[in-house]
Amino acid sequence: MPKALVIAGTSFIGRHVCDHLRTIGCEVVATSRRAEANGRGETVFCEVTDAASVEGAIKDSAPDWIIQCAGATSSRDPDELFRTHVDGTCNVLAAARVYAHDASLCIFGSAAEYGPVAECRLPVSEECVCEPTTPFGQSKLAQTHLALAAAATSGQKVVIVRPFNVIGPGLPDFYFAASLARRLLKLKSAGAPSGTDFEVFNANSTRDFIDARDVAAAVVALLCRLDVASTDGSSVASGSVFNLATGIETSLLDVATLLGELAGGYVPSASGEVESRGGIVRSVGDASKLRETCVTPVDNVCLTVDGTWSPQFSWQASVADLWSAMALQNGA
Repeated sequence: MPKALVIAGTSFIGRHVCDHLRTIGCEVVATSRRAEANGRGETVFCEVTDAASVEGAIKDSAPDWIIQCAGATSSRDPDELFRTHVDGTCNVLAAARVYAHDASLCIFGSAAEYGPVAECRLPVSEECVCEPTTPFGQSKLAQTHLALAAAATSGQKVVIVRPFNVIGPGLPDFYFAASLARRLLKLKSAGAPSGTDFEVFNANSTRDFIDARDVAAAVVALLCRLDVASTDGSSVASGSVFNLATGIETSLLDVATLLGELAGGYVPSASGEVESRGGIVRSVGDASKLRETCVTPVDNVCLTVDGTWSPQFSWQASVADLWSAMALQNGA
């Protein structure tokens, strides 16, 4: 079985990637800056911005696959963003080049690399010119350029994924759906009756919500194809970039309406516009490249997957699972 090293394997996305890898029979080593025991297998310390730490994790684990999930997703500090995304990924690529040169790498980019896109260009494909307007998006784009350079010059097998709005159980509170769910849990615990209004800002803004479990499955499908040599179009070339999206545009008001129903019949009230983290009003991704690449099975020895991919979770199911997990955690 392939041995996988998941950098930031105890993060939101990292946990789902690790869970999926173990489900299909991979041996998994997850890294954490705290190296806490998580009951899901081996966890080792790794600070992605420290070259020696990354080198040690890769040298000791000798992985066949490396998934770089580490990101400063809650930060707006340009220094921290570029240290984590650019310096950190540079450390991963450099250590892999020496200690795991034959490994296949998946680098997590972001839909933020595209920046605000004119409505006439929606849904956003990988061919769209990247014009990020935030430090986060700029740092992610720089990270992608670094990964592309590694693929082009060092012979490393690298695929870059650009997830759109990842959602699902375990979503951190600084994201819209989890933050709103937390507010509704407080309303519920305070005994607010059914029909109680709650405010939703930027209610008409839209996003392409993709479940973290579908993201994990897409990563595996691409790594399977990056590992094989094929002349029938089923393999993935090193240096390829893929959107991870559903192609479904959903308003924040729709998400709020469902969460309100799940909480006990609370009613969202659109309350004007405020500045958002990304400054993006409408967002929806074109994932046809991923779908077409992973539409047919690929022969990958040992794995209990066939390399195909399609989203298995609707945004409604993702929101419901997110709510259930948070309610259970809070005894609601």
